[in-house]
Amino acid sequence: MEEKEVQKEKNVKLRLTPLNIVSAVFLVIAVWLLLEEKKPRGTAMYIDISGILVGFSFLIAIICFVSDQIFRKFVPELKKIWILECFFVVITILLIVVIKISIY
Repeated sequence: MEEKEVQKEKNVKLRLTPLNIVSAVFLVIAVWLLLEEKKPRGTAMYIDISGILVGFSFLIAIICFVSDQIFRKFVPELKKIWILECFFVVITILLIVVIKISIY
């Protein structure tokens, strides 16, 4: 019985999912913002919010990674994971748009 468990661990494959893609994109954005040269724009007062954006990007990447792990734990089939995670991403984007429109 232990041999089967060892074989399962050896056969672990990288499964690409929508939340993996989203977390990778936000990690790239965070690193890009960290490495970007910060120049004041114009003569008006300049407020640098890149630190906040880096923090939010890392936070979103972590949330996406944890959500992906939760989906993988409860949904065994890759096709169903793709459907559920795409639906999750679309609903999240729609909620952000609705909240943004209702605030302004």
